[in-house]
Amino acid sequence: MRNFVFILLLTAACLAFLITGHLYWERKIEATVQAARAKVETSAKQETETSQTEVILARAKQLPAAAQAAIKRAVEEHRPIRLVIAGSESTPENGGWPERLKQALDDAYGKGVFHITVHEYDGLTTADADRQRIAADWAKDKPDLVLLEPFLLNDNGVVTIDDTLAHIKSIIDELKSAAPNAVVILQPPNPIYNATYYPRQVEQLEAFAKENGYPYLNHWHAWPDDQSEELNRYVDPQTDLPTEEGAALWADALAKRFIAQ
Repeated sequence: MRNFVFILLLTAACLAFLITGHLYWERKIEATVQAARAKVETSAKQETETSQTEVILARAKQLPAAAQAAIKRAVEEHRPIRLVIAGSESTPENGGWPERLKQALDDAYGKGVFHITVHEYDGLTTADADRQRIAADWAKDKPDLVLLEPFLLNDNGVVTIDDTLAHIKSIIDELKSAAPNAVVILQPPNPIYNATYYPRQVEQLEAFAKENGYPYLNHWHAWPDDQSEELNRYVDPQTDLPTEEGAALWADALAKRFIAQ
């Protein structure tokens, strides 16, 4: 009887040992599998993020170098690229070229890659804008990029070009003091038909940008010649503002710089 009980206990102990060992190795194998799976998933995520970064930077390669660097910084920080668009009534918050450019960027980069804020200042001159310290509005948006259409048309005949350029520099300096990493990209307003002094002022704006190291996007090459009546299809001669066709043309010209094919 004692032998029987001993054998029974020994058998139970062996079974317990085998079961415990099996469970131990099963858990160990599962832990190894989970660790390997996590490593693969982390690697895949890193590869995906690297791939997405490369795609975005490839799309942005036709922008000025400073703008590309700002975009890269935002992407590496895993956040939207904050783009502020500011200008006169030629740069409307709704229904104009900024809205069309936003759609083009969403289509090319993916919705939400760019976070775009538009600041429209109806009737302001550069002197007004400087005095009202409008750059403080942009700084609150913590921009990576500021696409600025200075108020040249509103300044025309009211503010001298030398004063205009001085005000633009003052506005940019104010922004940079509050948002030092922001990259300001200058662009001209739309052309107008048969103007005399205005085209020269735009040329001086471009020279000023080059002299001071500000990136400059010149979209005038995309418009009909400013001495041609064809321009009136794209810019309303009564208001000097872009028509629907003009807004589309302007947005398309900028999109070609923001979106490399």
